[in-house]
Amino acid sequence: MGVSDGHVLESGNTTSKTAAWSVILPPAMAGSDAQIIQAVLDGDVERYAELVDKYQDAALKLAFSLLGNYEDAKDASQEAFLSAYQSLGRFRGGARFSTWLYRIVVNECKDVYKHRARQPAVVATVGAPDPETDEGCLFIDVEDTAAGPSEQLEDRELAHQLSTAIGRLPMKQRTAFLLHHVHGLALDEVAEIMRCRLGTVKSHVFRATECLRGQLAPWMKKEGISWT
Repeated sequence: MGVSDGHVLESGNTTSKTAAWSVILPPAMAGSDAQIIQAVLDGDVERYAELVDKYQDAALKLAFSLLGNYEDAKDASQEAFLSAYQSLGRFRGGARFSTWLYRIVVNECKDVYKHRARQPAVVATVGAPDPETDEGCLFIDVEDTAAGPSEQLEDRELAHQLSTAIGRLPMKQRTAFLLHHVHGLALDEVAEIMRCRLGTVKSHVFRATECLRGQLAPWMKKEGISWT
């Protein structure tokens, strides 16, 4: 039950002079998810593959955005699906399956982060990555497809500056910021995933944003880039 290769964090295009993030997310848990889970619990275990197929891209994107390392992200997302399968009997249908799964992914990433001897350098690029050559990259795509060569160069530099700054954030701030601003989750869902109060999540996101502003302000002022 592996996660397929070749999937990375992607975000929506913006103009070259704007720092913004978005990502295509899986649909909210529908009745089909509940039916699949019940079928698995009733003994039709092969149907769990349907949930893996549906959410594996999002799980890998989340792990990659937190760890900035492709192989670590693959391992963490695979372990998350295995853990979710083993714990499926404890899943409560009042929550969305994606929310429950994201919490497990975040916990797996925390374990990787704690036990990793040293954090690899986090850099960024624009476009699709090559896992064999882009190890240790956090992909924040700010490319403007209509931009000329000089604007595309600015996009790449912006992506580099953003991902490097995000990589310096404390893990809790990085998690809250990425879940909310990159993966597009509502703050209350982020709180549920991180198992903390809504006010705590708001504080993490605020502090992360202020830290990023502080780190990027000199460069953004020089380049004439504004926040949205």
